[in-house]
Amino acid sequence: MKGEVRDQTVRRYILSLLLVAGAAIGGALLYRSGVGRTGAPNPAPAGGSRPAARVVLQIEGMDCVMCAAGLQSALRAIPGVRHAEVSFQDKQAVLEYDPAAVDASRFEKVIADSGFKVALPAPSRP
Repeated sequence: MKGEVRDQTVRRYILSLLLVAGAAIGGALLYRSGVGRTGAPNPAPAGGSRPAARVVLQIEGMDCVMCAAGLQSALRAIPGVRHAEVSFQDKQAVLEYDPAAVDASRFEKVIADSGFKVALPAPSRP
């Protein structure tokens, strides 16, 4: 009898672990695909569309997906940013912005204010 109860408890525990792991994996896949994201990129400026500049910044200090999501929201909130994607996996931010509306140095400030820093490229040797 005790053996049966123990076996049922173990089975329930394993089932619970599988359900939690499945929910976590499913949530990560949904996040990666963009489902449920609320931060929309800033609209293009009125009165004509100016060409967008694009920059890819390597980010140091992100410890989790939520860090990347918070930083992405902060970057998307900058007036003049048309699109911002922050990847925890790649440790980078890809930004498309209107260079007439925002100075690219503003990105480093927002990143620093969010608790991260931009990784400087390794110096090239002559």
